[in-house]
Formats: sequence, C-alpha cells, structure tokens
Amino acid sequence: MGEYIFKGNYKNKTGIVKVRLLLIHFKDENNIHFIYSPHLDLTGYGKSLSEAKKSFTVVFEDFIDYTLKKKTLGKILTELGWELKGSIKKPRKIFAPSITTVIKENEYVSEIFDKYPVNTYHQEVGIPAIA
Repeated sequence: MGEYIFKGNYKNKTGIVKVRLLLIHFKDENNIHFIYSPHLDLTGYGKSLSEAKKSFTVVFEDFIDYTLKKKTLGKILTELGWELKGSIKKPRKIFAPSITTVIKENEYVSEIFDKYPVNTYHQEVGIPAIA
C-alpha cells in the first residue's frame, strides 16, 4: 500500500463501520501538497506530504467528532451520495458513492483530475456507527 493512505480507527459505543475511502495526493502550482477525500469532500494540506497527511488526519477527526456530536453524520454522508443500508440512525452497512459519480457531481474533483498530476489510493477506514 502507498504511503499516501490515511488510516483511521474510530470507535464509539455503537462500534465502527469500515468503508473504502479514496484519497488523492497532488501538488498545486505553488508546490503545496494536498490530500483530498472526494467521498467526504475533506482536504488536508501542507508544505510537504507529511504535513498534508497530518493536516488531513486533523480534518478527518474533526469532521467525525463534529458530526457525531451534532448527530448529523448519517445526514451528511447521504448528502454526499453515500448509501446507508438499514436506517440513517442505525445503518448496517455504509457504501461510498463511486468515484465516477463523485467526479460527475463535484466540479472541484473534476478540476483536480484535469489540472494536476495525482496519485490515488483506496483505503479501508473506520467510521463510527451512527448514534
């Protein structure tokens, strides 16, 4: 597996749901490194790959913490095109949308692929079961 892969391990009282998450690494014209998750529309950045990965980790953890506290994780995921089997409050399985769907529906993702050389990787991560 590539070094750009983000690994998360989140647990809460209801457990975790494992999902496959696509991450994109690219550098812009100012040589700033970005790690972007098109399935969650989250970005980390820094002057180096290491800084970008750390930044993405913080952003991902903040996203999970915030949406769990606000009890909006299921709603946000469905708005981002995720499919929740079961109910939003108690899903049995969670599926991310296909990358082709994300590219078609998100102009920013399309622009990244058109404008920058990118490295992409799939990684299974844990997202807390929605409480």
